[in-house]
Order: sequence, then structure tokens, then C-alpha cells
Amino acid sequence: MNVFTRGAKNTLRSPLRSGAIIAMLAISTGLILAMLVARSSVNAKIEEVKASVATQITINPAGMQGGMGSGDPLTNDEVEKVKATEHINSTALTLTKQLTDNTSLTPSLEPPKLHIMGPTGESSQDVPKQKAPIITTGTTAPANTIAEDKLTSGSMIDGTGTAREALVGKQLAEKNDLSVGDTFTLYDKTFTVKGIYSTDNRFQDGGIVLPLATLQDVSDQSGEVSSILATVDSSDNVASTVTALKESLGDKADVTSQEEQAETTLAPLTSIADLALGGVIAATIAGAVIVLLAMVMVVRERRREIGVIKAIGGTNRSIMTQFITEGVTLTVIGTIIGMGIGVAASGPLTQSLVNNQSDDSSQTQRQGRMQQGPMISSNGSAGGPMMRMGGPSGFTNQLNANLTSVTSSVTPQTFAISGAIIIFIAIIGSAVPAWFIARIRPAEVLRTE
Repeated sequence: MNVFTRGAKNTLRSPLRSGAIIAMLAISTGLILAMLVARSSVNAKIEEVKASVATQITINPAGMQGGMGSGDPLTNDEVEKVKATEHINSTALTLTKQLTDNTSLTPSLEPPKLHIMGPTGESSQDVPKQKAPIITTGTTAPANTIAEDKLTSGSMIDGTGTAREALVGKQLAEKNDLSVGDTFTLYDKTFTVKGIYSTDNRFQDGGIVLPLATLQDVSDQSGEVSSILATVDSSDNVASTVTALKESLGDKADVTSQEEQAETTLAPLTSIADLALGGVIAATIAGAVIVLLAMVMVVRERRREIGVIKAIGGTNRSIMTQFITEGVTLTVIGTIIGMGIGVAASGPLTQSLVNNQSDDSSQTQRQGRMQQGPMISSNGSAGGPMMRMGGPSGFTNQLNANLTSVTSSVTPQTFAISGAIIIFIAIIGSAVPAWFIARIRPAEVLRTE
């Protein structure tokens, strides 16, 4: 029997101990693979989002703060300055209105009734609830506001036209029994439902999207816009373009690079990637320690056996090979089982990490908005929920949606990295016991035993 066969069979000499070692190695390996998959998937999503927004700049009326405030709308003068700025390839214009009147539609959202609490903690007075607004967005680029794959029926509108047609959110359509081809009134004008969309967001699904020129016309806001989304010809020119826009627009507008917004919004995903890397390191150390302690224990238990083998002519090399084979066999069996665990757990683990980070981020954002005080509507009046479907708020909502759309996948590269880590574990775990083996002297072992 050669040393490789003897080493492999020695793993069965103590089934209970070997089973425990294999189980711990399997858990460690599964965690390594699952964390590698989570990190790889999250990093891929981060790069995807950054690539899609790296050349975009948002221009808002000064003081609007992403949709909250009473800044004056941008005018044609500002729009032309933006279009004339060097390195800007294209612009998408948006005008957002919150309608409580001037429409035949009934809002799909009902704000809760407010209560004023008395000194004893009981409700002493009810405040009549306000009518919820219908968020109406006019845009030259409807696909930037509502992706075409979000349409559940009908077709996309032409944002550059002047037709009186609209995309209607699913909840608003259901509230008003609307379907494609039906009509409703807006500012005493008749509009046709061109398409119905669903974003799984109750605020957006309670809104309307129109061609920009159409909304400007019926609302008597000719030439006014609430937001400009400018696309730069190269990510290398974003910083200089932002500087140029700030100089040309002065105090009339707030200019923000969406790359900066993306960095902030994607911070939870970055945290997940760092957490996953920490998990990989911890699981690698744990696996190496498991193999190390197991093999040290085995070597100590078999000192007499090793002494006898050396006494009858066994070399250090053959003995070391036998014990390394035993350690590698345990590692390989644990790895095979662990790979299955890792593949099965990678998807749920990744989604759980993403959901937890997204919930924490959303809670932080909500607390931040509460600390800012009451929201201000686009016409300067307090109260009423503010939800801009276009512009920076819509962009942030789109990025937030990306936080929960991470798809985990086990790639050959991930398997290769996992395999390299397992080999590292086996080498480290077997190196120290091999050193102990080389130090054993047959005479001393036989005399003490």
C-alpha cells in the first residue's frame, strides 16, 4: 500500500472525528463561496450603475433640494445655456406638477388623517386631511422617467411632441377605472391614455407622464422646466462641465454630478462588498485553523506509529506525504460538500445582505427627511407628499431600486478563486504538522512509549 492510499484510508480510522472535521470544513467552504458570490455580484451591480450614470449631470432650480423647496423653475435661457455648454451631447427636460385640482382624476393615494395629541396623550382634535396630489410629469424623455419594460399595456408616448396623451400609473388607472384608449381631463383639456405602467412603487404608480410641451401648454408654463438631465460626451469631462455650468448658470441653478449621487446612494452596496470580503477572510482563517488543529492532533496521537515507521526505514518525505494526503482528503471532501452548500446559500445570502442594507439606508433617508421639517410643494405651499418622478428624486429612486435588484450568479472565476483558497487552507493546515513529523526521532518515541 503506497503512502497516498494509506493517507486517504487513514481518514476513516476515526469516522466520528473525521465527520466533525468535514462538517466544519464544509460550512467554512460554503461560507467562502457564498461570500465570494455576494461580493462578485454586488461589485458587478456597482460597476453597472456607475457606468450608466458616470456621464450624467442634473441641473435643478436653486433651492429646490431635489424636489423640496420653493425655487423658481428654470427657463429657456438656462436651458439654452446648458445645451450650449461644451462636452454636453444631449439633454432631457422635465417639468413636475402636483395637481389637487384641474383634473377629473381621483388620486389613488389617501393621506392619513392627522391627530393633535392632548397633554394626556389622547387625541384631542382631528385635523381634516388634505387632498392627496397627483404627481404629473412632463418630459422630453419619457423612458428616463418610466422604463419601457414597466409598461403593462399600451405604448410609450413621444416626449418631444405636443399630443395630448399620457402614461398613467397602474394604481391611478385602477382608482379611476382607466384603460388604454380611455380619456380624462387635465386643465379642462381632454387627454388619452396611451399606456399604463407599473413600477411597484405606490407613489410613482399614482402619477401621470405627459410630453413636456403639452404640460407646459396646458399649465401656462411655457418654457419652464423643473429639472435638466445633461449627458456629457465622456466621464473624463464631467468635472470640468459641472464647473462650466455653475459659472454660466450662477445662483439660478444647482448643478450636481450624478456620479457623486451614485457614490452616496450605492454606499450600502459598497458596505456589502466590504462585509463579504471580511467574511471570506474570516472563513479562510477558520478553515485553515480547523485543518491545522485536526492534523496536529492526529500527529500527536500517532507519534508511536510514526516512530515505528521511521525505525523500519520510513523517510520523513514519505511520512509527510501520508499525513498531507490525509489532510487534503479531509479538505477535498469538506470542499465538495461545502461547494453545494455555497451554491444553494449564495442567492438567499446575497439578497438578505442587500435587503438589510437597503432597509437601513431607507430608514436613514426617512429620518433625514423628517429632520428637514415639512415638505414644500412645487407651488411653495407646505404639506402634501413630494414625489418627483423625473429629475434627481426620480434618479435617486431608480438607484435605490438598483440596491434590491442584485442578481447572484456562481461564475467559473468564483469557483477558481474558491479552489485557490481551499488549496491555501490545505497547505497551511498541513505545513505545521509536517514540521512536527520531521522533528520526531524514532528512539525517543519508542523509549517514551
